[in-house]
Amino acid sequence: MIIISRCPYRISLLGGGSDLDWFVKENNYGICLGYSLSKYTYIVINQLSSRAKRGILNYSSREEYSKINEIAHPLLRAALEELNISDLLEISSFGYASRGSGLGGSSSFLLAILKGLFKIKNEELSNYDLAYLASNIEIKKLKKPIGRQDHFIASGGDISCFKFLNNNDTVEKINLNLSKEMFLKKLTEKLYLIPSFVSRSADKVLYKLKESSSANDELLEIRNISEKFIKSNENREHVIEETFNNCVRDSWEIKKNMTGVMSGILNDQYKELQKLPLNWIRLLGAGSGGFFLISTKLDNQTTEEELSKLGMKDFFQASMSQSGLEIIHDC
Repeated sequence: MIIISRCPYRISLLGGGSDLDWFVKENNYGICLGYSLSKYTYIVINQLSSRAKRGILNYSSREEYSKINEIAHPLLRAALEELNISDLLEISSFGYASRGSGLGGSSSFLLAILKGLFKIKNEELSNYDLAYLASNIEIKKLKKPIGRQDHFIASGGDISCFKFLNNNDTVEKINLNLSKEMFLKKLTEKLYLIPSFVSRSADKVLYKLKESSSANDELLEIRNISEKFIKSNENREHVIEETFNNCVRDSWEIKKNMTGVMSGILNDQYKELQKLPLNWIRLLGAGSGGFFLISTKLDNQTTEEELSKLGMKDFFQASMSQSGLEIIHDC
C-alpha cells in the first residue's frame, strides 16, 4: 500500500505569538488569523512486506530502523509512537519550505505524516482533531516552545481564525463575516513572499522571547490589535481594508522590536523592500530569518518588476490554498 498525503504551509496575518501556551496560560486566551499557502509538504508512505528487516526514512537525511525507538528524527519517531505502528515503513518527504522558514514547516510535516499514518491504519481523524494531536505532540511531548496556530491554520485550508483558550487547551474556530472573508481572499491574490535566505531555529528565538521581561505585554498588545479587526462588524470594503492594514502595521511595529526578531542583514533587506510603495511589510514566523510578506499598492506585474529591479530573488505570490490537509493518493 502506498499513501501520499500533503499539507499546506501557513501564513500568519494577525495575532501571532498570542497562541503560545505560556501566554495563553497567563492571559486566558490567544487569537490568530491566517491562511493556508498554496505550497505543500508531501509525504509518501510505503507499507513494506513482512519480510522486510529495516524501515527506511528519507527526509533531509536518510536513516533505517528496525524499532521505533531507534529513529533519530523526533517528529517521525513521535508520530509512529503515538499511533503505535510497529510495521516497518518506507517514508519519504518532499517540501518547498526548509526548516526555519517561518512558514510552519515542521507542523506541516508532522500533520502530513499523521494523516498518512492514520490512513495506513484504516482509521480517520478530522483535520481539526489532527491539528490538536499534532500540536500536543510538538508542544506537550517534544517540549517545543511553539504555538498552535501553525497546526490549525495549515490543516483547515482557506482563511481561518482561531481562539486558543486556557481551558484544557481548547481551540475554538471564529467565523468572520462574509465581507471580511471576501476581502481577505482578494488580498491573498496580491501578497508576495520574499526569502531572506537566512535560516534560524525558531525554538531558540522563542525561548529567548519567553525569557524577555517585556514579551507578555508586547504579545498582549498584539492580541488586542488583532481583535480590533476580528471583532469588527464593518461591511464596507474600504473601511475593512484600512482597518486591516493599520492592524498589520501596528502589530509589526511591536514585533520588529521584540527580542530576537530582526538582525543586521534582515534590517538591510527590510530597508530595500521599503523602497516599494507598500501597504505593509512584515517578517513571518518567530523572527531572525525566513520570509518577508509584503502588500504593495501596485498591480502584480508591476510588483514583480520592481522586486526584480531591487535585486530580490526567488520571490513568489503568496496565494491561498483552498484545500487543507488531505490524502491525494491511496492504492
